[in-house]
Amino acid sequence: MRKFRKSFFIAGLVSLSIFAALLSGCDAASVPVAAAQSQSSETSTSVSAQPQIPESTSSIPVQSQDSYAALSGDKTVTVSASGKVSVVPDMAEIIFGISTEDTDAAVAQDKNSKEAQKVVDKLKELGISEKSIKTSAYDIYPQYDYDAEGGSRIVGYTVDTTLTVSDLPVSDAGNVISQCVSAGINSMNGINYSCSGYDDAYNEALAEAVNAAAGKAQVLATASGKSLGDVKSVVEGYQDVTLQYRSLDAAAFKNSMESSDAVIMPGESDVEAQVTVTYALN
Repeated sequence: MRKFRKSFFIAGLVSLSIFAALLSGCDAASVPVAAAQSQSSETSTSVSAQPQIPESTSSIPVQSQDSYAALSGDKTVTVSASGKVSVVPDMAEIIFGISTEDTDAAVAQDKNSKEAQKVVDKLKELGISEKSIKTSAYDIYPQYDYDAEGGSRIVGYTVDTTLTVSDLPVSDAGNVISQCVSAGINSMNGINYSCSGYDDAYNEALAEAVNAAAGKAQVLATASGKSLGDVKSVVEGYQDVTLQYRSLDAAAFKNSMESSDAVIMPGESDVEAQVTVTYALN
């Protein structure tokens, strides 16, 4: 019994010693409370800080889908605007092809050349100038036969000639397609449209854009208690010339056939112009 009490007493002393040592180690490694509070204060300030708004701004932007306007501190206002004019394209570019096949590449090529020449002759017969006829692609590729085991062997060849015919009035494009089908074309790759009156339409759209810019500038000037002054600068924006037609051969084409079998409808397209104008403010 005495031995048990003595052992228990010694174990208690050891536990107290260990606990005291742990307390001493924690004090040495702990971060002071004051320092922790200081760090928390800096983080809070950084998160909650808001940008300061000056009493008077140097510029006031106003932006919409197709325009931009800004009042500047140097007593000017800059606006961007666009104008749009709808047109019906009257010129067409046709892309079609002649495809031939044969087990011999040279024979397939010879067939293709003869068929392509028939089409070119027909185009010339219709009054289309040679410089409006272009071979835009020429391809020769093999045809394969695949077996059940994954193997393959060449069984023939295909030759493709792609012709691009430009400077065609839309009213005659359908007839040209029909006549060329009879002459030998067997694939149609697309039609591109353009407008011979593109420049006039673009200038009209440009004037609309400038007028729209003036209207926006007037609104901004009035809202800021100013009056609109002289134009300081005008900058033309991006111009999409997809519909622009440039050729001297439009009048060379003659409609030598009575009717048009293919129906060609160009629809309506938009010509757009963009400007950025800076006005003085009085």
